[in-house]
Amino acid sequence: MSDHLVDIVNEKDEVIGQDLKSHKKTKWFISRAVAIFLVRSNGKFLLYKRAAHKEDAPNVFDIIAGNILQWESYANAAQREVQEEVNIVCPLQLLETFYQEANFNGSIRKIFCGLFVGVTDDEMQLNDELVEIKEMSFEKLEEQIDLHPEDFSPGLVNDFIQVKDKLKAYCK
Repeated sequence: MSDHLVDIVNEKDEVIGQDLKSHKKTKWFISRAVAIFLVRSNGKFLLYKRAAHKEDAPNVFDIIAGNILQWESYANAAQREVQEEVNIVCPLQLLETFYQEANFNGSIRKIFCGLFVGVTDDEMQLNDELVEIKEMSFEKLEEQIDLHPEDFSPGLVNDFIQVKDKLKAYCK
């Protein structure tokens, strides 16, 4: 998606203005984002390799994630991102909303992140931002994040650590 307006929020996640997404790197404002863990009915998590052309965290595995557009809710943004990135619609459950600072190539991004989970066995079609899908058990994902965090986006690592106890409920 091209540059677009996002809400600027304060430390209480209250909207205090709007600005272009591209200005986050230079103005350091707090914005909102969503991250979505998709899980197969067999309990395996779906990870997506980011394309080489991605400015942030190219060629590493990630979950579905994106910015919340101006005046958009966490839930609507999560559904939109799933549709845009893998072309499916599935029920999503909000696990948690929290503040985080993630380091992307030396640039600190300040965001309130809404973390969701959805269970689906639907066939997925990747958009041009993603190049590969990998299924991984909870245990393997936890192990790989511990051993090789460089293989994953900083956001995925932060998000997994934040809600890993809640994600265990989706494992079989």
